[in-house]
Amino acid sequence: MQGLGVILCCVLAVVPAHGSFPGATAPPATCRRWCRTPEQQAYCCETVFEPEAPVGTKPLDCPQVRPTCPPTRFGGGPVTCSSDFKCGGLDKCCFDRCLGEHVCKPPSFYNQFG
Repeated sequence: MQGLGVILCCVLAVVPAHGSFPGATAPPATCRRWCRTPEQQAYCCETVFEPEAPVGTKPLDCPQVRPTCPPTRFGGGPVTCSSDFKCGGLDKCCFDRCLGEHVCKPPSFYNQFG
């Protein structure tokens, strides 16, 4: 559990005590965890109103962020996340260009050998 404390400490250290991140989607007082888009724009990806969960990173990589959005979507709705540990199985918490936030996605096995 000591490692978890270090991760949480570092996550909390990123959030400023006063002020806000440019383009933030929630006031700093209600944001527990901040994520970044591929363009390094910060946004609130977990608020204090959501249940707390462990924070961590799973092995493997996220699939590449698609440059454009497809015209339609099929299947169930996306599961938003702020850490890999909020996703089931091997799924990773990855940025989705079309949704503009991090969601659970199957990992990419192709990025491992490049």
